[in-house]
This record gives sequence, structure tokens and C-alpha cells, in this order.
Amino acid sequence: MFPDMSHVIENRSVRWYVPPRRVAVLVAFSLASGVPAIEAQQPELAFRNEPAREIARFGAARVLEAVGPPLFGRREFYRPVPPLQLRNRWLVVQDSTFALVFTQPSGVKPDVDGYDGDIYLRALQDIRAIEVRTLVFNVWGDLSGYLGITVLMEGREGAGWDLHPRWPSEGRPTHEHRTSIMWIHRVMFDDESILQADLAPIAAAWSHVTGSAFEGLPEELLVRAVGS
Repeated sequence: MFPDMSHVIENRSVRWYVPPRRVAVLVAFSLASGVPAIEAQQPELAFRNEPAREIARFGAARVLEAVGPPLFGRREFYRPVPPLQLRNRWLVVQDSTFALVFTQPSGVKPDVDGYDGDIYLRALQDIRAIEVRTLVFNVWGDLSGYLGITVLMEGREGAGWDLHPRWPSEGRPTHEHRTSIMWIHRVMFDDESILQADLAPIAAAWSHVTGSAFEGLPEELLVRAVGS
């Protein structure tokens, strides 16, 4: 049986099927509280008491930039010996339309032969699977990688996760890394409906980091996490 498509929401180039029950819950919450349901459930992000800065907004989706940990790695690539005062830049797309939010600044940092991720999430509804994707850039603002991780779960409303995946470097010089843009790419809900990200917030984050126009996701570069 195909789902009833009477509650399809159009968002630019992406069509999302949202079950009627989920629409009703969001509307009821908004009317009862007097606060937009989406924004009311988005926690403010801060790294060591340094709040994230809003870069752009697209409806419920906010592009936030936080200061990450200091740059650190193999000492032969740094002067003086790391960690340095120069910090990682962690951008996330915070959009509780997905019934899943970042609870702390999240991003990617370099290691000797790969990338390590710090991802902090909380479910606002029952979830079966999630996919998180990340674009990574070197200190010059050039694209240096495209990373993904899928997590299967029996996630119940209110559950939280700290995920620490690892990706191989694929021969790229990870010591040059500085910036990551992370977002929830896809979610499968408890009823097996699937929600996929709109690219508009990612395009805004890309332009903010690189100063150039976004030309689409580099699917040919996508690397999957090898463990956590």
C-alpha cells in the first residue's frame, strides 16, 4: 500500500511525506504554547560557554556556526607544537522538522590518518534510522572531503546519543583540515516514512565557508564511516 499523500509538504526541490499524525502533533503544540513548534524544540548550542552564531535561516532550518576544539595533530605539520590557538569551525544545520536535533556543537576534527566525528543528538519522536552527512574543508576554505554515516536504531522520543564515528582519509592531508558543515541528511521514522534534507541551508553554509556558489553535493567523493 502506498501512503496517503494528502500531507506531502513541498520544500524547494524535495518532496517529503509527513504522516497526518505528525502534522497534527506539531500544529497542536504550536497552538497550545503560542510558540512555533519547530523552534521551541531547538536547543541553543555552545562550545565551552561560547554560543553558536546563526549564519542563515530557511523556515525551521537554522545554519549555526560554533567554535570547535583547537587544531591538533602530528607535530611535524604544526609550528609551534599543537594544540594551536586556531580552532576548528563547526557548522550545523539545526532543523527539528526531522524530529531530531543537535544538542551540542557537532563536527569533524582531523586525526593522523582520517577524520573523527563528534555528533550529539536527541530524538523528538520515535526514529528507526538516521543518516548524517558532513562536508569538510581545509584551512584555506577548499573542499577536502564528503563524509557520511548511517545509524540504525530503536530510538524513542527523548533518547539522546553521542556518536563518534571515524572516516579514513582516502589519501588526503587531514592536517590541513579546519571546517565542517554537518546536517541530518535523512531520517526514517517509526512508521517507516522517510524525510530528506533540503539543500538550501547547506548551500548557504557552503557559500559562507568558501565565498563561492554551491554547485551540488559531490556524491563521487562520499566516504562512509568505518566505525565508532
